Amino acid sequence: MHPFGCEAETSLQELFEYFKRCLQHGEWELANACVPQLVSSTGGLSEKLRDIIKAIVSHPYNLKWESVGSPHKLAWFWLQVLEKWTDEQVPPDVRRELEFLLLLEELGSENIPETSLKELHRAFLSSQSEQKPPEGQRSTDATVESCLRTLLEKKKPRLAQTLAHFLQCSSEERPLQLTFIQHLLHQLRKPESRPEKVEQFVEEMYSVLSVMPWSSRRAGGGQLEALCEALWGARDGPLKEERVLGSLLRPQGDDLVSVYCSVALRLQRDHLLRSAPLTQVFIRIAPTYSN
Repeated sequence: MHPFGCEAETSLQELFEYFKRCLQHGEWELANACVPQLVSSTGGLSEKLRDIIKAIVSHPYNLKWESVGSPHKLAWFWLQVLEKWTDEQVPPDVRRELEFLLLLEELGSENIPETSLKELHRAFLSSQSEQKPPEGQRSTDATVESCLRTLLEKKKPRLAQTLAHFLQCSSEERPLQLTFIQHLLHQLRKPESRPEKVEQFVEEMYSVLSVMPWSSRRAGGGQLEALCEALWGARDGPLKEERVLGSLLRPQGDDLVSVYCSVALRLQRDHLLRSAPLTQVFIRIAPTYSN
């Protein structure tokens, strides 16, 4: 029987059923095209739509995600849809873990071993927990540092920065910024000498400096000062001091710049004292005659 007077509601209900069929068959763009009309509908369809999308974001694994590459990419796709068409928010911990899982996929594309990716995930979960770190934390810390070194050696400083951002709290004994400092020190001790490679080397140094994580509460101590000394020593060589200072500046403060300037002032003073000409002062003692 034709639903006289309820054509609009019937049409929306049919659209909602079509939306669900698209989800079942993995036709994500078609399902997405249904959202603008359904999200503002009445009769409970809008709430059902939102609940379905939030469920996909939280648990996408049983759906046909192959066309988008991974279940986490599918979850991210629907998270963007949810945020575009509604004011709904997924819990912050759900969003953060999804972002980290997407990062792990990117690390996998950089040939980070699967065993290391699992260790990184455990480190992430540990960093999100208020409980005492589990046994084997030192092994996990070593894996994190190894991955950071690998990314820096592969000239992927942004990926290394993102990984450190997620895991900084998981490494209590050894701040992750030390891995960046050690990498920079190693590079500065053996600077590129081939003329055609010098510019690339210099830009890589600035790039790593600009993304090096920093926390004044977990300062690098002597190693940070050693890095500043090496940077100061290279200022008249491949590096330019103004670029170094610009790379050390952070939106949250100028602590790194202050440390560098303090070290530079000390080194400049020592340099001036060493290079100043020796002045011999002769004191003539006049003879004293007695009357």
